[in-house]
Amino acid sequence: MIPFSRDGDLVTARLTPTESTVLSALASQLVELLEERAAESPVDVLLAQLGIGGASAPPLDPAMARLLPDAYRGDTEAASEHRQLTELGLVDRKVSNARAVIASLGGGMLVTLDPAGVQSWLRHLTDLRLVLAARLEIEQDGDEGTGDERMLDLYDWLGYLQGTLVECLG
Repeated sequence: MIPFSRDGDLVTARLTPTESTVLSALASQLVELLEERAAESPVDVLLAQLGIGGASAPPLDPAMARLLPDAYRGDTEAASEHRQLTELGLVDRKVSNARAVIASLGGGMLVTLDPAGVQSWLRHLTDLRLVLAARLEIEQDGDEGTGDERMLDLYDWLGYLQGTLVECLG
């Protein structure tokens, strides 16, 4: 991989075919997880057209709970109300970011991002790292995590990728 670098308003990186395939597969898996959650939510058609709606209870899956956290810790009723009004919109934005990443990987190994693409990538890489952190039982910086070394390496690599992207913004 040749890390992200800035060229005017555009940011580019060169990925290996394997890296591109892995990122695309991870994005697709995240879309699937999020769409499953959205499908489980009760839908009010009028509110859904406005991007409003969602389940009343937090996800049972720890990875999904990291992606869709309670807005009010310690206040179950307020958290439930907030979730019912905002969760589907949040899921839609996360799915949109993942699909933008997939689309940007479709043109070969050279990834070229405009400012909106950079934001989609940053948000999506954060989402991927949140899911992996939950699966690896990483709660805070410095945690070693549990799980196989390949997942830990993937988590670290995504952090590196995200870090090179953030450096382009400074």
